[in-house]
Amino acid sequence: MPQKAELSDNEKADIYFWEAIEKSNKFKKAHWSEYDIDEHIENLTDHLSKFGKERMILFEKTLQEKLSELYTAEIAELSIILECDFKKEDGVYVFDDYLSDDGFIYFRCWLILKGKEFFEDIKADIQSFVGGKYSFNIGDCWAEGLLYVADDAYAQNHDDEEAIIKDTVYELYPENDYDGMERSMEREPKGGADLHKMYPKLVEEIAALRTN
Repeated sequence: MPQKAELSDNEKADIYFWEAIEKSNKFKKAHWSEYDIDEHIENLTDHLSKFGKERMILFEKTLQEKLSELYTAEIAELSIILECDFKKEDGVYVFDDYLSDDGFIYFRCWLILKGKEFFEDIKADIQSFVGGKYSFNIGDCWAEGLLYVADDAYAQNHDDEEAIIKDTVYELYPENDYDGMERSMEREPKGGADLHKMYPKLVEEIAALRTN
């Protein structure tokens, strides 16, 4: 029998990461209105606290990689559609396209908390958000607490240690900095009336939800 190929460190880290996100989500089969971001993050922190420092470092490293993967014009456009002010002019939805740097990080954290399958689908096509497969509370699209999970998990078992996991990852993997000045998108995100033309189904469904 052929031997199974050994998983690489990155593959193991990816498995640990998504396993932690999904095992700590007690709301996966519940109605979207029952999902609680803070409770999910608290459960995730408790889950991670059961492991050693190395596993926490792998989680934080993978989180930073996932945040960087979502730093795209399309994901920025999804954030604009879900969060920015808009009006309807001559049958076309027109969006204010202001995005804050911090808000866009928190929005990407919220997307990651939805799990691996959703993450892959949304990266491939943001219109999968309204494909009927997923349903979320779009009134609360920020999950800033995910940024502190690894350090908070470490702190549960260690005194006087602030941001040690995040600091360690910054030192070991500076190229993963999702919040650095060197970041760039493949193109400028669109705004205004362009989004309705580019993503008609997505814009119409979300706008209808947001105006109800």
